[in-house]
Amino acid sequence: MSIVFRIATDADNHQGPVAVITARQLAAFRAFLRAESIRANTVLLAPDAADDAFLSYRFEARVCPLALASVARIFDFDTAVISVLEEAQFRVRRVSVYRDEGAGTINMRVALTSDLGVELDLASGNAFALLESLGLNPDSVGEMAIAAMRKRLANPAIKRRIAAEGLADYVERLDRLLATADSDETSRLEWA
Repeated sequence: MSIVFRIATDADNHQGPVAVITARQLAAFRAFLRAESIRANTVLLAPDAADDAFLSYRFEARVCPLALASVARIFDFDTAVISVLEEAQFRVRRVSVYRDEGAGTINMRVALTSDLGVELDLASGNAFALLESLGLNPDSVGEMAIAAMRKRLANPAIKRRIAAEGLADYVERLDRLLATADSDETSRLEWA
């Protein structure tokens, strides 16, 4: 079992835009992402498993490095898709593509994952050790204001405890995650 540390905002508490796409558009989108990944020498599609039918219907994609018009063209400039893409780019998030078995549709929406994917996914034991070293209760679910977490990370006593417990690498990754919180004043650190 693992615990994921991520930046959450008030916008995460709302449904947000959802677009229904076709299987043809899905295939074209995946092909486009693969080609752009090669061209830009960066990973845009995660996970990318062409032979796995489940993964081809459930994945996240980076759209922030891409021009909105070039992606929207794949979906025939559908306004629902454009709404999802704009929201993802505005919030610096990935898009999530998934199959809704109940409705039998393929949907796209804004993902909870940041565009750069800097979320911190730790095994429960490591996550509890990190929380304890930060002077927090080792609960599997929690949240904290960004400013309060930055203050803890700047505390010399906490820095020494983190170093003594060999958790400095996690703190560096946590710092990178916290740096993504500056785009929205409602940002907070959540773990679950």
